[in-house]
Amino acid sequence: MSDERTRQKETSTYAEMVKEIGISKFEERFEELKKTADEFIKQAGYQNHVQCNERILMTVLLDYWADIFRLKDFHVIEKARTEKIFAYLIAWIIRRKPLQFIHYTDLEKDIFVNERFALFLLLNECLLCGERKFVRREDMKKLDDYMEMVLYYFKYRECNPQVVELMIESFKMGSLTTV
Repeated sequence: MSDERTRQKETSTYAEMVKEIGISKFEERFEELKKTADEFIKQAGYQNHVQCNERILMTVLLDYWADIFRLKDFHVIEKARTEKIFAYLIAWIIRRKPLQFIHYTDLEKDIFVNERFALFLLLNECLLCGERKFVRREDMKKLDDYMEMVLYYFKYRECNPQVVELMIESFKMGSLTTV
């Protein structure tokens, strides 16, 4: 299949998908994700160096939604679990890299800004899950170690949504036990 025919097929598929989702829901999700990206950029101190590329972010949403649609069709389900949605979104953020540098810095951590954004999203899902939770001071070292391990995976391994989903589920399982 030629590149032009592939693009036309992909565009019509995306157009049909957005129509099925509803343009207002798609726009709402885009704005929510853009706001979260901007919040991360500010909290992480990147505001003078990084911006969220809206075109790439739109592609992230389209790709993640396409995967979710395929998943729902394959398993014949109406709704996907939140953990799965976050996992696919995180995997596409790492792959597409919507956070882009406008001014480069010499700091090593800046090379992996999208992986850090993905970690930010993962931790928000793991720690908040719709409600405000706090990590005990004595557990902060364990959380730091976990974050470093996940960030290493995001940086140097092929990130797939199934592994990210397992990370989220495993983290949540840990909250079921008491010391």
